[in-house]
Amino acid sequence: MAENENKKYVELLWNRKYDKLEKGEKIPIEKPNLPFQVVETVNKPRLKDLEGGLFDPSQFYPENKYPKDYPKDWKNLLIWGDNKLVMSSLIKQGWAGKINLIYIDPPFFTGADFTIRTKLGDERIEKEPSIIEERAYKDTWSGGIASYLKYMYERLVLMRDLMAENGSIYVHLDWHVGHYVKVIMDEIFGYENFRNEISRQSVFSHSDARQFGRSNDNILFYTKSADYQWTTQYQPYDESYLKSAFREV
Repeated sequence: MAENENKKYVELLWNRKYDKLEKGEKIPIEKPNLPFQVVETVNKPRLKDLEGGLFDPSQFYPENKYPKDYPKDWKNLLIWGDNKLVMSSLIKQGWAGKINLIYIDPPFFTGADFTIRTKLGDERIEKEPSIIEERAYKDTWSGGIASYLKYMYERLVLMRDLMAENGSIYVHLDWHVGHYVKVIMDEIFGYENFRNEISRQSVFSHSDARQFGRSNDNILFYTKSADYQWTTQYQPYDESYLKSAFREV
């Protein structure tokens, strides 16, 4: 149990989280400011309900017909690189407190090896990932779960710094580490800002010999404050329900 601003909360500890544990001094998260190399800029709003390629010109509004509430100075950014360095740079470049919505699908700490193996004729081909691919996609952690928790903690702190006061974050995980990350997010965002744990049905669920089948993943939904933006979701009634419930209409 730890105490922060006179509030008590449960905290996970791992190696190298604190520099001086007895003084409560956490090791600071490095925040370098790296320049982005701009390859292409697309800042036009897309038309709704149209089919076509991502950069098909017919998919965009003409400039004289932009939606009234569309910010004229907005530019979308698709950034390739280490997400920790990217977020740190965004903070340094003035994006802190400006992101309204974050969704992430991080590694699940499954221990899976994402080396590509295939067979061409009688020859078996194996492609080892590059250094960047290995960091991004190879779900193995030399320091065990402690290194995974450190990895997630540092990035979630940066995400909170980027979020607007009315912002929301959705984190997609599964049974391997979802319960650990939930405690970390309580520490970073505050238990009172936990909104929902959303169950997502797995496509490849099955029963195992000595345990129940795992049939769902989980999405943790947090906000930065109590004053968050929310759009109520509606689903149309089933046709059979309409016929039975509104027979007199």
